[in-house]
Amino acid sequence: MKYASRFVFGCASRMRTSLVSSLLGLFFAGLFAVTSAMAQQADSKGTDFWLMFNANLTAPTMTLFIAGEEATNGTVEIPGLAFSTPFNVVPGTATTVSIPAAAEVTAVDTVQNKGIHVTASKEVTVYGLNQRANTTDAFLGLPTDILGTEYINQGYKNVNIVNATQFGVVATEDNTTVTITPTVNSGARPAGVPYNVSMNRGSTYQLRSVLSSPADLSGSIISADKPIAVFGGHQCANIPNGNTVACDHIVEEIPPTSTWGQAFVTFPLATRLSGDTFRVMASADVTSVSVNGANVAILNRGEIYETILISASTITADKPVLVTQYSNGTSWDNVTSDPFEVVVPPFEQFLASYTISTPPVTFQINYVNVVVANAGVGAVVLDGVPIPAGSYSAIGASGFSGAQVPVTVGSHTLSAPVPFGLISYGFADADSYGYPGGLGLSEVAELTDLTLAPKTATNPINTEHCVVATTLDQQSDPLPGIRVDFVVTGVNPTNGFEFTQGNGEAQFCYTGTNAGDDLITATVGALSDTATKTWTDTPAVACDIDNDGDVDRNDISLITAARNAVALPGDPRDNDANGVINVSDARQCTLLCTLARCATP
Repeated sequence: MKYASRFVFGCASRMRTSLVSSLLGLFFAGLFAVTSAMAQQADSKGTDFWLMFNANLTAPTMTLFIAGEEATNGTVEIPGLAFSTPFNVVPGTATTVSIPAAAEVTAVDTVQNKGIHVTASKEVTVYGLNQRANTTDAFLGLPTDILGTEYINQGYKNVNIVNATQFGVVATEDNTTVTITPTVNSGARPAGVPYNVSMNRGSTYQLRSVLSSPADLSGSIISADKPIAVFGGHQCANIPNGNTVACDHIVEEIPPTSTWGQAFVTFPLATRLSGDTFRVMASADVTSVSVNGANVAILNRGEIYETILISASTITADKPVLVTQYSNGTSWDNVTSDPFEVVVPPFEQFLASYTISTPPVTFQINYVNVVVANAGVGAVVLDGVPIPAGSYSAIGASGFSGAQVPVTVGSHTLSAPVPFGLISYGFADADSYGYPGGLGLSEVAELTDLTLAPKTATNPINTEHCVVATTLDQQSDPLPGIRVDFVVTGVNPTNGFEFTQGNGEAQFCYTGTNAGDDLITATVGALSDTATKTWTDTPAVACDIDNDGDVDRNDISLITAARNAVALPGDPRDNDANGVINVSDARQCTLLCTLARCATP
């Protein structure tokens, strides 16, 4: 679900820190409580999708797997092929829909009408499998309501075995103009020269470069005047760097740049002996990238840092980046496997529940990689059974742990009381597939200001009081659907998270039972802000909103300023306890003023 509108809000200051790993450790020092705000997150679940299948090496079998948390029904259509088939979803299982062979997008630098439209009555998650013997990969479909207008392609380079670095585009509306700036010469399209492609709803476009190594369409800028979907990859890639014999189709639907993150925790693929290839791509110039706390690169927009990581690691950046993980070819470590590409979700885009599916029969080696806060170890449930705590290994000092969990052929559900990251993948003889089980898609990359208010407050113990975090973009417009993490340290330690509402605000409330001081820290990625709260064991004075021991015009003004606002239980501004702060509360409190005419002392 994505919020379509924004409302102009006030200016805010921010405190930005590059110590992302420290923030992770701080927040995930203890288990946090899930709230009803989870429903407000923009994510990979939806009721409308536009998808495509990029060209494989030769004619593949193409399949969609559709899963949902509620029973629902829907339709898969390919308007350009006059194809339509209904489907039904049973919670906890993935429904399989076969896609006709003619839907494969084989043409290059040509607009075709091969867009696949999935609609459902209730929210579903959609995965696509592009399968051919020895060259298979899968992708996570992204719903139409979170699609953007700016993308940077990520796939893999040509290495002079099969030279076919490529990407595809699907239009979701008529009269869409797509502007593409390729990184390398691609047929008649010269590198670095923007060109326009006119597309209508459901039309598809694919660009490919067959130039010799190291030609790579990764980093190509793709923008449009209306929302589009972008699928990055390679027709049949050899990873890493052509050092392996067997190639494999790779594909992933690329998230809009507005949803990229700054903090990632990675975990190695099961069975592999010599590590996995990772790529980090920048969305802005002069982006500093660190791996396990050590700076490794300064990237400009569209530039890529590539490395092999053998152990679990943290990847952080001071500006939004896209991180992709690749399975290396089977001859890399002589393990049954082959290349695939998977988007690694940033920690601020983790979800708390997933339904995934393996391909049928062909892949007998299937795993899920789970990454969760240390306090959530043992709390993630797979098909109704908790994953044992002993299955996890700590990811350095990040505050996270990861597990490689084998799964059987078929559908599986995973859930937890906390958000966690999930990658689903599998291997066969010289073949593989991989995709993220799901991810949040809020516009965290647009966030430039995070403020926490009130900065100071004094409250009586054993009462509930709240702070409000406000998220703003560079135009000072509020950003809804952003997960804000809260940590309280001091005499009443606790933590939690909330999602911002339409006004860009997330309210966090807790009850102080001990007298003394608390420090409250609100964090989103690399942005944070703090507030202090003093709890006293002095009995509360009725209508003393600012807790200064007097009832005066300042207290009445605070009540009046919140007129018609919904009040939480125990809110001192709601003197008549009817759940709404109104004129009646101001009148009642005026009668209790300490001095005549409600004068201040």
